[in-house]
Amino acid sequence: MSDKIVSIHAGASRPEPQAARAPRPAVPRVPDFAHADATWLSPRDIAFLLDASGHDVADDALITEGVSPAIEALIEQDAIYRKVAGDSGGWLDISPQLYFHVVLRRRLPRPKTYLQRRVIRYLANLLSLFVRTDRLYRVQPGEQESFEYLIDLIAEAAESEHERQFLVHAHLGNYALFLAGVGRGWIEHRLRYGRSALGVDYYRDMGRNAYHQAASHRLARDLDLAPVLDYLAEGFDGYARALQQLQRGTQPRVG
Repeated sequence: MSDKIVSIHAGASRPEPQAARAPRPAVPRVPDFAHADATWLSPRDIAFLLDASGHDVADDALITEGVSPAIEALIEQDAIYRKVAGDSGGWLDISPQLYFHVVLRRRLPRPKTYLQRRVIRYLANLLSLFVRTDRLYRVQPGEQESFEYLIDLIAEAAESEHERQFLVHAHLGNYALFLAGVGRGWIEHRLRYGRSALGVDYYRDMGRNAYHQAASHRLARDLDLAPVLDYLAEGFDGYARALQQLQRGTQPRVG
């Protein structure tokens, strides 16, 4: 994970009118944000978990893609958290997804259901994407047009074809959650000093509505994301507070 803080420029007013609408890429079969399962956990991530917890890294029964119950248990260990998010800094040979997965487990109540674990995995993957500003401001990677204002994403959804509307609504929810969490200090600062009339409740309401709209789309059902998106909508405030806490403390480099 980069130690560079992502700049945030969302606000109440819209920028100057943009040029003619650029062609939009086709909707991918599986968008990059649409990962709520554990297939992203790589052999090097599992090897790190085993080594940091004192297990034999050559255990072929555990070094496989995906997450077994045994690996899930390792992720919650104190030793793993201290290694991943400790004050020593340095370079960790793990994916950003694993870093955020481990840290989110400590910022949120311990997951009691399969759906709650899926939500954490979804957020870990999302944060690994949003550490890049070019992805944060785009509905999907590689698009020419960027969106820094929630109101422009609403307009984009209204002008989009049905399948793209799912991408836009999901991105609007993801972006609003990121701003309400990681960008909460910036939002509150602008509100306190009269530079904006919009508080965190604006981002919450926009994000919750967008998540519900995305969850009701056929593609959400096809991707088995509808329960995850609805859960994020209902628990928006709690997840935003968890993301806010991610800024605290030393963050080691991962890659």
